[in-house]
Amino acid sequence: QVGGHGERLHQCREVTLLTYKSIPMQVDGEPCRLAPSLIRISLRNQANMVQKSKRRTSMPLLNE
Repeated sequence: QVGGHGERLHQCREVTLLTYKSIPMQVDGEPCRLAPSLIRISLRNQANMVQKSKRRTSMPLLNE
């Protein structure tokens, strides 16, 4: 992705992409050029994620 923001079009467990031209991509953080190919991406397992709670700036804290 070169600049801009992605937009979610759909949500799925498996997707198959067929490329007709070589495309730039990253593998393990290293840039490379992928030849025309069939790419299959599938969801295997889900990991639980932990997120820090957001601090509300509009409400004053009790200790302040």
